[in-house]
Amino acid sequence: MYVDDGIVATNDKKLYDQFLKDLSVEFELSYQGLMAWYLGVQIIQDPANGSTKLTQKQYFKDLLERFGMTGAAPCHTPMEPNTHLRKSDCPKIMDKKFRSEYQRIIGALMYPTGLTQPDLAHAVNQCSKFM
Repeated sequence: MYVDDGIVATNDKKLYDQFLKDLSVEFELSYQGLMAWYLGVQIIQDPANGSTKLTQKQYFKDLLERFGMTGAAPCHTPMEPNTHLRKSDCPKIMDKKFRSEYQRIIGALMYPTGLTQPDLAHAVNQCSKFM
């Protein structure tokens, strides 16, 4: 069996060492150092103070590029709290090409809502209601 990447996380050094020892009995292991990227998520670790930060900044830069929105103005809140969109808020004319592009954008925004950007979940949910 070949596994490309795996993650082991614990704050118990003894448990960590024993787990790797047990695993190495069955599988060939290699240590690649502190993890920097996993599934498109950048992982910034500071062992000195025990902190770990997850970011998908590059993912969003790539999305802006992909959808031709690199000049878009940033905002702190993806949608005003308690906003609920209605069908009347949707464009009246939505041709097949526009609808397809809109669906791709919404789909691309769903991925980070479950990882690093739960604050986007409500906005993405509201925007996806009338696809």
